[in-house]
Amino acid sequence: MKINFFSKLLLCTGAALLLSSCDIDDDNNNYYNPIDQTIARGVIANVSPNSGDLYFYADANLVNNSPLGYNAAEGYYGFYTGNRVLSVKNTAGNIVASDTISLAAGQYFSAFAVNTFDNIELVTYTDSLDYPAANRTRVRFINLSPDAGGITITAPNLTFATDLGFKESTSFDEVESGNYTITFTSTATGEVLFTTTATELNNGGNYTIYTKGFVTPPAGSNDTFSSEKLRNY
Repeated sequence: MKINFFSKLLLCTGAALLLSSCDIDDDNNNYYNPIDQTIARGVIANVSPNSGDLYFYADANLVNNSPLGYNAAEGYYGFYTGNRVLSVKNTAGNIVASDTISLAAGQYFSAFAVNTFDNIELVTYTDSLDYPAANRTRVRFINLSPDAGGITITAPNLTFATDLGFKESTSFDEVESGNYTITFTSTATGEVLFTTTATELNNGGNYTIYTKGFVTPPAGSNDTFSSEKLRNY
């Protein structure tokens, strides 16, 4: 599943901001707007295997009216600036994870619910959305697989990351645009965990590629190790 936030940027300031009465689920199909930098904006994503449906909150304000199932993501939503408590609730209304972050005007970020449901965590990353040089693109990698350990991420004649640990992220690095075969390898054992073919990184893009799922799924789980691509811009 490819998730494209560039062409589906949610600039509606609804419950996450309480700046207006518009519905935060209203998809205006707006694009990234570097001129309007008066608020912060964030992506929310559920990358917690077997977590079920989750609701994200900013302080007491509901961000997503519709629950996010595993491997679902939405954004960018508008957020008030300042110190904010982000939290995740299950369908019973219980807080299962939270994190306090400081948001500045014009800041872009991504918040992921990660780890197994019994140990669910909320982690956030700053999104650096800059336009690359001609015929170039920018990409970062995040390791969100709970049991993979350190991973090395490569393409032919290119190493993106070495021994990237759980919840660790690379910076947004500029590379040539084009189609990539990307291999994810266990640094400890050398085992190839997953390979993508024809991963398209277009001119001028900003992408996040994250790992998810289990190298060794627990009984009853089909959430095997794989990767996901988000186009942030």
